[in-house]
Amino acid sequence: MKKIVWMLICVSTVISAQKKIATVNKLVLINGMNEAQSNSIFQHLKEVPDHSNISIALVKKDTTVFYGVYKEDNSLKTISNKNTVYEIGSLTKVFTANLLAQMIVERKIQRLEDPINKYYKRPFANHEAISFLSLANHTSGLPALPSNLKISKANQLNPFRTYDQTAFYDYLYKKMRFEYNPGTISWYSHFGSTLLGITLCKIEQKPFEDLLMSRILTPLSMTSTSTKRSKVKDKLVQGLSAKGNPTPNWDFNIFTAAGGMLSSATDLEKFVRAQFQNPSSSTNLTHQITYQNEEQIAIGLGWFYYLVDGKPILFQNGSSGGYQSCMMIDKKGEKGIIILANCSLAKRKEKTIFDELAFELLEGL
Repeated sequence: MKKIVWMLICVSTVISAQKKIATVNKLVLINGMNEAQSNSIFQHLKEVPDHSNISIALVKKDTTVFYGVYKEDNSLKTISNKNTVYEIGSLTKVFTANLLAQMIVERKIQRLEDPINKYYKRPFANHEAISFLSLANHTSGLPALPSNLKISKANQLNPFRTYDQTAFYDYLYKKMRFEYNPGTISWYSHFGSTLLGITLCKIEQKPFEDLLMSRILTPLSMTSTSTKRSKVKDKLVQGLSAKGNPTPNWDFNIFTAAGGMLSSATDLEKFVRAQFQNPSSSTNLTHQITYQNEEQIAIGLGWFYYLVDGKPILFQNGSSGGYQSCMMIDKKGEKGIIILANCSLAKRKEKTIFDELAFELLEGL
């Protein structure tokens, strides 16, 4: 009996392998792109699920090439999707850090090292001082997520939706604990970025969306970027699960400053270009390395750095239930890459394909 079962398993495996059909490359070259770039895009994206919609921007000095990819019937095709809107996840953190930098330059906040505690009515749990800097470069020692957000018990299709201000302040004042001593290690914290965003809103006495609009989005004419899905719903592409099934959009609620923005390649191109074309004092401030613990990895404000052959590469990526994104910029070389995708990949190795593609495309610009 065991032999029969084993034979059936082997037969099933062979049949499954036979059913896997190689992806067909129907990508076409457009002005400003070369065959090597097209081949790189195909090789990295050929395993994404059907109906994946990927928007790419290759930004270099005074020129930008927008390139869209769509997978249908196991074929990768070239489409126009530069104005398509996606959830951008943790790319939001770069914008939150930019707001902080503007307020530092304007002296609304005196120093990055100043504590945020004075902007709250009650002492934090542990009575620990938390600086603006530590929240922007993930050295606060705070956990990735608050302990009273039971992520395993939350609705996995929309995990942040029910976590509200009451839960947030209950954690901040009563339950907050530190994973590490502040300042000793960089520990990526969605809660820390959320706390930073909420503090900036307290100082300005404005909602986060209003801060973004007045300080970044309107000055850069980023008309398809928002934290409010209702504003961009006509351009928003459907997110896909790792299996390629439609999945609900995430409501980031209190975590908006950590991951709640939606945007397009067209809009993010303007933001990327602002990082190297006559950057403002506040933009330059976000690029200053504030923490380094590894030979090739450092952190600015909201940005991570890859220090490759003495050439610093600004980097940040993001993900949510049905989307992935990344931005990569060579400031000295005045070039950058944006990749937005409506598919969430399951395996850790798969999740790196967009970052790897971005780095390869950046090297080839």
